[in-house]
Amino acid sequence: MVRKIDNPARRVLRLKAAAHYLSVSAHVIRGFVQRGELPVVKLSDNIHAPWLLDQKDLDALIERRKTTL
Repeated sequence: MVRKIDNPARRVLRLKAAAHYLSVSAHVIRGFVQRGELPVVKLSDNIHAPWLLDQKDLDALIERRKTTL
């Protein structure tokens, strides 16, 4: 059975899907969040709720991080 991880049309992504979207590891995404560079969406007050990331915030991170060589 094939398990679908995420729907590309979704705006809010879980950590692993957000990492896949940016082509980085989940560890890198965690670092962005912990340094305050990337906000998370809280849909629950439960401290064990998964980190949800808005695809628009991921796109904004890409724009902020663009540079020329």
